[in-house]
Amino acid sequence: MPEFKFFKNPAFWLFLTLTLIWLAFLSLPDNNLHLVFCQVGQGDANLITYRQTQILVDGGPDNSVLNCLADNMPFWDRKIEMVLLTHPEADHFTGLIEVVERYQVDYLLLNPDLQVSTDGFRELKTLIDNYQIKNYAPKKGDKIEIDPVLMSFIWPPRNLVEFKNLNDSSLVFKLVFGQFEVLFLGDISSEIEDELEVDEVAVLKVAHHGSKFSTNESFLSKISPKIAVICVGKNRFGHPHPDVLNRLLKQNVKTLRTDQSEVEIISNGIDYQIASQ
Repeated sequence: MPEFKFFKNPAFWLFLTLTLIWLAFLSLPDNNLHLVFCQVGQGDANLITYRQTQILVDGGPDNSVLNCLADNMPFWDRKIEMVLLTHPEADHFTGLIEVVERYQVDYLLLNPDLQVSTDGFRELKTLIDNYQIKNYAPKKGDKIEIDPVLMSFIWPPRNLVEFKNLNDSSLVFKLVFGQFEVLFLGDISSEIEDELEVDEVAVLKVAHHGSKFSTNESFLSKISPKIAVICVGKNRFGHPHPDVLNRLLKQNVKTLRTDQSEVEIISNGIDYQIASQ
């Protein structure tokens, strides 16, 4: 068996120690909000980070979300404070199965009363029970604050139990960080968009991957976003639909797409910038 003499060299261990210290220094959090729209193909996975607190919104259609987490979280951080599942469709929850298995998740927000019988969703619910993850079903009017980040829920209403489809059951919320506001729409349709009580925001997470049945002109006029992010990948549905892209263009909204690159937006609570696109 060959002898690796450099393992016995003190200089090697000093170099290794200094390298690890430098990597840890580079990973130290700042005081900004980091909003990452992950590249996970045809699905949603969005990571919200403030200092050492992470909130993951949806998990995408496979385990690609793990790459996004590895790239955007410190290597020593194995805890996600909150996971939010907007609605139980495979392109939003499948990646959460491995997230729950590989990370400590403190809270999981979802609607556990929805009657979904797919094997994948049953597996996720079983893991939630096995790991004893605290879960909660937010409704319109609820506010969850992880200081200084506020999540203000706009949909669904408390008295609405049944939906025409799972997309319209999506948890819709506004993320507020100082003066910076982002609207997450899940996969809701224009019919639901028209019922939302919401004002202007800086960033819009476009509903349903840019489906032509969402993001109508009147809704865009009401919220007046400066940036729109479309979470999308290769698909057979024609997402994002040209009509949606034209509506955004007509409203002078800068449009970013995760099928082109990962998107990161950084805010100090007053201003914001696109860090990657």
